[in-house]
Amino acid sequence: MNETEGQAELLAVDAEYLWHPWSPSRVSPDTLVAVSGEGCEVTDADGRTYLDAKSSGFNATLGYACRPVVDAIAAQVAKLMTYDMGEGANIPAIRLAQRIGELAGPALTRTFFCNSGSEAMEAAIRIARFYQAVLGSPERGLVVSLHNGYHGATMAGAATAGAPSPISDEFTPNGFVTVPGPEEGIGALKGFLTDHGRRTAAVLVEPVQSRGAYVMPEDYLRGVRELCDEHGILLVLDEVTTGFGRTGLMFGYQHAGVQPDILATSKGLAAGYISLGAVTTTQHVFEVFDSNKKMAGFVHGHTHSGHATACAAGLAVIDHIESEQLLANTRARGEQLLAALEPLRELARVTDIRGRGLMIAVEMDRSRRAAQVRKLMRDNGVLVRRTGKNVVLAPPLILTAAEADRISRELLSAAEKAALIEY
Repeated sequence: MNETEGQAELLAVDAEYLWHPWSPSRVSPDTLVAVSGEGCEVTDADGRTYLDAKSSGFNATLGYACRPVVDAIAAQVAKLMTYDMGEGANIPAIRLAQRIGELAGPALTRTFFCNSGSEAMEAAIRIARFYQAVLGSPERGLVVSLHNGYHGATMAGAATAGAPSPISDEFTPNGFVTVPGPEEGIGALKGFLTDHGRRTAAVLVEPVQSRGAYVMPEDYLRGVRELCDEHGILLVLDEVTTGFGRTGLMFGYQHAGVQPDILATSKGLAAGYISLGAVTTTQHVFEVFDSNKKMAGFVHGHTHSGHATACAAGLAVIDHIESEQLLANTRARGEQLLAALEPLRELARVTDIRGRGLMIAVEMDRSRRAAQVRKLMRDNGVLVRRTGKNVVLAPPLILTAAEADRISRELLSAAEKAALIEY
């Protein structure tokens, strides 16, 4: 590999050979080619360093080059990179499942490992449908999600997005329904379940929606839990983005004091150092599968389920979150950012500011204006995510007060400049 090539040379090769996810088929000339990172900063192929206020794809929760995680991965690779979980086991997978159960408990006890958040949600949906079938209700196949939710890019995940959606199309499967979320109160979901509860397997909710940092009100989440209990429906909480510290608690649902029947996690579990996802269920859900002698458990899996090196990384990530008191830091830095961004409410072009922990969105009046804010911030060395009309901040949990101050200053400046543009 030629380490001396710059952005232009690498993007020329990129344009000829690489197919990017979530992007136009043709690579943009301003695509950032990352070559190294340390802490909350990432450096491109031309040597320019940026403050990454979006944690790569929300997954670099411990920043870059976190030595304890790097060392854990290297040590496990040297010892045993992995071993088949279908006919065997490995120590990191056993210990990580135990650790997740201790953190997520008391009811959530059983963890199934996969490789990504999309895979985790696919497995969660299959578990929910199989669960109802094993209990004698195969007609309970509907999966209900909320408007503006995002639950992955597999066929099932795309189907939960509803229509119109850029990831939902004529190829997505049937049996998925979206209903209005808390913006219309609990009534929309209650009404749907009153009419269709006997055909419903599960309700999917993100404690903070990843598309625009919409925070589920705590009373709404408790109401969803009550409705699921009333109708015999499984509550699936999608914490692919929020799990392992993003909201300032280990899991987002802990703010509301509820527990799901099925929990999906991924991004923060291995903090971007290696691919890893997990589905954690209650003991009751596990025992329903265990009691079905015909199926002999959950017939689903992947070659790399419970990958030993990935699980070793997950253990190191959890250790680092706890030893460095990153949950408290996340709460403090999130409060700092939200307070610093309050002056933006005076801008007519800003329609909302919201968030929890280090997942914050500033909503503009137009998508083009949000895109302009993103560009201006990048020009000044700060990377943020733009989703629709939202400028989303999701920096690493290790963010310092000085770095948070820089992010807020650049966002204030960029929003003020973008507000002057007439579209």
